[in-house]
Amino acid sequence: MESLTNIRKKPISEIMKKDITIVERNETAAKAIQLLMKDQKTMAIIVKPRDEDDTYGIVTERDILEKVIDPGADIHKEPWNTPVHEIMSKPLISVYPELQVKYAIRLMKKAKIRHLAVMSGKNLVGLVSETDLLNYISDILPPKSEKTAL
Repeated sequence: MESLTNIRKKPISEIMKKDITIVERNETAAKAIQLLMKDQKTMAIIVKPRDEDDTYGIVTERDILEKVIDPGADIHKEPWNTPVHEIMSKPLISVYPELQVKYAIRLMKKAKIRHLAVMSGKNLVGLVSETDLLNYISDILPPKSEKTAL
């Protein structure tokens, strides 16, 4: 069994998801909902930058629920008329592939975010979420019967 110490030192590239859903800025929130529900492993959609001087954005389940479905005070937006650029979080905070897991977790905690883009130069190469990290850890945990210390 791998120890948590070793896991914390792993590069984030070993845990990140490489299959990323990327959409244009003017795609609708309704389409984003369909994409999220089609591939329930994703839970986030990346929004392309406007141009080379712009940055990526991100739309998560929470963005859709809080900014479209029920932004408060009995207000809502029509999902089929709301472009994702109006509800995305931006800039998408990114890290490099070699960053150790422990630093990615600390950054997520400090920035109060649940997803990090993984960039190699100007190329988006992956996305990692808190859920991805926990799934990875749970996959290597010993069975309850084993008393191995983590």
